[in-house]
Amino acid sequence: MVIGDYRLSSRFSIKRSSRLDALTYYIWNDIVYGVIEIHASLFEAMHLAAKKQNLSSDLIEELKAKDSKDIREGDWRFSLRIELYEDDIGGFKINLLAAETYDAFQQAIANASKDHGISMNDLRNFEIEHGIDIDEDIIEAIEESYNIFAEETNEEVLFELVVFDSDDIDDSGKFGWGGI
Repeated sequence: MVIGDYRLSSRFSIKRSSRLDALTYYIWNDIVYGVIEIHASLFEAMHLAAKKQNLSSDLIEELKAKDSKDIREGDWRFSLRIELYEDDIGGFKINLLAAETYDAFQQAIANASKDHGISMNDLRNFEIEHGIDIDEDIIEAIEESYNIFAEETNEEVLFELVVFDSDDIDDSGKFGWGGI
């Protein structure tokens, strides 16, 4: 039986309990959503910036010529980029991108873990013990919660919001806005 930070053994002696014993899937998920909450203002700004984009032929031509355009929303800076499809109709996708250093992303995880009294070492040990990955769970939860795709490299985490995808044009010729 665990009482606070202590374990009462079957011999009724008291031993200090490992913090790893305190980490459960419930707390794991709380940490995942804590990291998302830390990023909420970024994700909300991305959606607002995407909604403000006036998709005109001038903007599309500018993006085709320059490949990207820097935009601001409040204190945030984003890049609007076009991805041309190699298809017969000249299809394309416009994405709004933001980046964060890998270290900053890991610090957000450490902060959310610390809020639950869990060290990064205990978190990594829990990953190994249970065959799970906190980074992957956070990336999946970001996509589910904000419709923003995230990709992690050794140097940064890239966040991508689809502003427009020509694949989403319906039969009536109206635009389908990627999750906005």
